[in-house]
Amino acid sequence: MKSVVFCSSQRFRKELKEFVKELRILAHAKGGHLVILEPNFDDNADHLDQAHEKDRLKDAQYKSTVAGKVYDHLFRKVRVADVCFVFNKNGYLGANTNGELFAAAMAGKFCYALEEKTLMGNYPHDLYEEPSTRKLIHEIVSTPEELFKRLV
Repeated sequence: MKSVVFCSSQRFRKELKEFVKELRILAHAKGGHLVILEPNFDDNADHLDQAHEKDRLKDAQYKSTVAGKVYDHLFRKVRVADVCFVFNKNGYLGANTNGELFAAAMAGKFCYALEEKTLMGNYPHDLYEEPSTRKLIHEIVSTPEELFKRLV
């Protein structure tokens, strides 16, 4: 049984949920036993999804909970998972996702990513390629099927 932790910007929470749902369906259908650890975006307000982090931090509820969620994800999920999957749709990595990827690499985790590019900055129009982050990704895996094959 393998465990995989997903790291993603909350702006892609709906797409990530769909990816994870497909992976769970596949694992169930094929008798694969996976432990899937996801970021906790559930109680974040929907209107914050597409906002820049500096704007999200203006929301009192978000600001009061984000540090605890990041800490929980790093130390309760990233630290214990066998592998890390960075859901970097359109190549984008937010600041917290970038930190999670570095933590996974420091912990010796094998790191997959959805896309080749590792773009940071103000999504979607003021992005730059972050080459040091790209060095931490071992393999690009673009579908739940491909990921499943690597995990079982």
